[in-house]
Amino acid sequence: MLILISSILAMPPSSAQWTTIQSSPVRIECALEGEKPYCRSTGVIGVPVAQASETFAKLDEHVSKMGAIAAVNRLESDTLHVVMDYPFPLDDRDYVARFAHRTEADGTEVYGWVPVVHAGAPPTDGVVRLTWLDGEWRFAPAGGQTRVTYLWQADPGGNLPDVKAVRTKAGTLAIQDIANACGTKIVSP
Repeated sequence: MLILISSILAMPPSSAQWTTIQSSPVRIECALEGEKPYCRSTGVIGVPVAQASETFAKLDEHVSKMGAIAAVNRLESDTLHVVMDYPFPLDDRDYVARFAHRTEADGTEVYGWVPVVHAGAPPTDGVVRLTWLDGEWRFAPAGGQTRVTYLWQADPGGNLPDVKAVRTKAGTLAIQDIANACGTKIVSP
């Protein structure tokens, strides 16, 4: 289980100007915070918050159910090395992050992360290391289901011909992978 730690994330403020880049099967919006692009994808999955949160807290145990994640290695109780599988001819991406977990008054479970350097996950040739990647996962009650919001610093690194397409694919696959890890599906945006 992830340990509770405190972190300060440089997320877009509530006044940020979000632009919708996809409405279905998950809603994806992007905004700038300073010079940093952020995106958030949102979808409702067919399990209760407790199950979604417990699954996410043990993400490294569910990699085989996810299509966009090649590996998740737990380096410490609150630190993960995540390798994202990008299609050929693009190089895969990876990041090392320390997670903080909190529960909000309305029952929303939040897992925020900041990038860290860890000796257990040195950079790998042929993989673009996203040393700037921060963000959060939110699991909010939606009746007996869960509204999942994935917010991430959306600079995919490297030289990509169509960044919007990469952000759309990443946002959709993130929610799909959490649904798959939970043994369910996306039921609505």
